[in-house]
Amino acid sequence: MSRTARVLLGIVAALAIPVSCTLALGFRLGESKEELNLKYDVSVYDHDTGRVTVEFTLKDEGRLKPIESVDLHIPSNEKHDGGGFKSDLTISMALRRDGRNQAGRIHLRKDWAERAEIQIKTGQLDGKQEPLTWYYHAIPLKELVARAKVHETVN
Repeated sequence: MSRTARVLLGIVAALAIPVSCTLALGFRLGESKEELNLKYDVSVYDHDTGRVTVEFTLKDEGRLKPIESVDLHIPSNEKHDGGGFKSDLTISMALRRDGRNQAGRIHLRKDWAERAEIQIKTGQLDGKQEPLTWYYHAIPLKELVARAKVHETVN
């Protein structure tokens, strides 16, 4: 292969790889945590300062194994021009090992937590991977935040 052909091939590869990663489609899973064989706990602690602490503990990855990330997502009320919604904030919960479990904690404003959801993200479902596809299981926090009493943890 000539030098020019190798350079052109390298340029095409450099452009194609990032494009293929950005075109991946994410699908929200409609199955319940029981149907996905997921085992996790979510708790909310109200500090009576307009802020809450959300704690997430993953006990079993179930059908989503291996999980790529667990994120706190706050959707925006603004719509994209092409449909769908924008995101006001998405941040990794950075799970840490806690014995056999993985746990993450985040401290945020209560009004943000009321709109937030925890998203468990994976590239595989039942051990099968589709090209350019990822999946997520969403856990809305609105009900937990509403039930939280001052200086008490609610599960």
